[in-house]
Amino acid sequence: MKKGFTLSELLMALTIVGIIAVLTVPVMMNNIQNKLFATQIKNFSAEIEQLAQDQLIVHRTRDISDTDFAERSKLLTNGHFSIAKICTKEKSLTDCWKTAATGKDKVTYKRLDGNVSMKPKRVTVLLKNGVMFSHAVLESHSAVFVVDVNGNDKPNIVGRDSFAFLLDSKGHLESYQSSKNYTHAQKVAKCKSSSSSPACYCFDALVENNWKM
Repeated sequence: MKKGFTLSELLMALTIVGIIAVLTVPVMMNNIQNKLFATQIKNFSAEIEQLAQDQLIVHRTRDISDTDFAERSKLLTNGHFSIAKICTKEKSLTDCWKTAATGKDKVTYKRLDGNVSMKPKRVTVLLKNGVMFSHAVLESHSAVFVVDVNGNDKPNIVGRDSFAFLLDSKGHLESYQSSKNYTHAQKVAKCKSSSSSPACYCFDALVENNWKM
């Protein structure tokens, strides 16, 4: 005589499978999303670094201060980027980052510790692939980019879809100045805290961890 499962046993098995799915699927989706964000910021920073190297060749110089990177009006053009929208400095926080927008249009950026993260009031560019960034030139003739790899789409969290990175005067990715003497664990801690420039620490920690969040 063949024995089968009773209805109650099948229901119990399905319940267990359902509980496991509820517990594991969100974790799996979060891991997939984090890998996607890491790949996007890796690709964008690599594109910026390559553009800087190309500019050094075109302008026959060894310093990006002698290239289009020195002037936003020359750098932020369709000749260098596939631009969907440019927001002026005055409109950047209302029309691009939308942290100063009102009603349902308002976007809030947060740090990993849950505190609000402010975005720079600078000329901001939205690319056709969804990447949004602002650019500034530092006194050392290097450049800093503040990036959201998927525009205003969530999660809008520093260290997840929002980062900042620097180029040195030679057009190479450079560690944040205060980050250079920190261990990897200290950089991760700074990334997760309300310290100054957590977006830079998050980027440096991500690079050191082989682009794994």
